[in-house]
Amino acid sequence: MSSGRPKEVSFPNRIRVRLSRRDRDLILKHTFIGGDIEARIRVARADGTAIMVDLTPDDIDELLGYVAAAANHSEQPVIGRQLYALYDRLSAVEATQARRPEAAGASARGPERSRPHRFTRKQGQYLALIYYYTKIHGCAPAEADLQEYFKVSPPSVHQMVLTLEGRGLITREPGKPRSIRLLVERHQLPDLE
Repeated sequence: MSSGRPKEVSFPNRIRVRLSRRDRDLILKHTFIGGDIEARIRVARADGTAIMVDLTPDDIDELLGYVAAAANHSEQPVIGRQLYALYDRLSAVEATQARRPEAAGASARGPERSRPHRFTRKQGQYLALIYYYTKIHGCAPAEADLQEYFKVSPPSVHQMVLTLEGRGLITREPGKPRSIRLLVERHQLPDLE
């Protein structure tokens, strides 16, 4: 006999992210997020004062780009500060999950691949493009090259570069073009899709 309570469904490779109602409102009212992620945030189940939403590491990464872009372009200082604070909280969730082997897609195909990756699938694609671009052209890609390849906005690319740098996956000289250098060995990178 059913207890009348809906069964909670667990999604593989998804992380349960806790958002306050204010966080949800900030995302929905002040970012240009759309598609499946927006739909999941809109219908997410409330758990007391929090909203629980299941997101993949790539979803969180995409959401971070939208939140950062909205914070960077906000004309309202209070909203900008709130978006930056939300960005910091989401970054902490993403960083925690990226360190978990099951969330990072660790492979058991030999000793050199036994260490878990420290990045999400999307971050791995950026790293792989940086590697191949540098190998082919003899210099690092510009952010415009990354933007063109991934078909994303300039703030999204810049935020990804800052995230990769913050995680110690790349190094760069701010203000100097084409200065990105990988700090990850080739065998740790995924294939470029």
